Amino acid sequence: MSHIRRSLLSGLVLSLLLTGCIGKSQRLQAVYQVQPGRTLNPGTVQLLVQDRRNSPDLIGPEAMAKDIFQASQGGQLDLVTETPAGSRTQISQLTVSQAVWEAVRQNLALLGINAVTGTSGAKARVTVTIETLSLELSGREVIARVNLSANIDRPGLPNSYQTRGFGQSNSTHLFGDQGGSDAISEAFTLALNNLDFSGLNNFQ
Repeated sequence: MSHIRRSLLSGLVLSLLLTGCIGKSQRLQAVYQVQPGRTLNPGTVQLLVQDRRNSPDLIGPEAMAKDIFQASQGGQLDLVTETPAGSRTQISQLTVSQAVWEAVRQNLALLGINAVTGTSGAKARVTVTIETLSLELSGREVIARVNLSANIDRPGLPNSYQTRGFGQSNSTHLFGDQGGSDAISEAFTLALNNLDFSGLNNFQ
């Protein structure tokens, strides 16, 4: 088979894969597999999420230009949380900030921490910053990147604790939007589970 013919066939296959994505578009689903660390001293914390991404778009420009992951081009996704005990919950049509807040809340709950939006009864404040959370197309690969940081403090006290979590996943599976969901799920899980909230034990 000539090089030109192979290139044409490769282009045709990629075109068919992308067409499959468009034809079966659905909202991205981030499946978060919670793997909590050791149980912390129980208590209540105020949980805040800041979205500091350079672009509010969940879908990168190349994927958006090819009309891939259309249902999530408005920046929404579905969050599915799976715990080690086997429970599975799903919340649909969340913004990126809402999805991160809910995922961190469930992570902290398994550590013995009750996360709330207000300050009443809170022993500390956890501020999670979303630096990167995106899905992009590069050639035949779907690339998901999630970069988070968290600051643990209590207003009025000088000490604070920082932790970071990063996750990246590449997928070549483009049928429907499953490849995008697979990639974002892996990167999302890696980044969140890399956050270390043990600094909360310093606040009683």
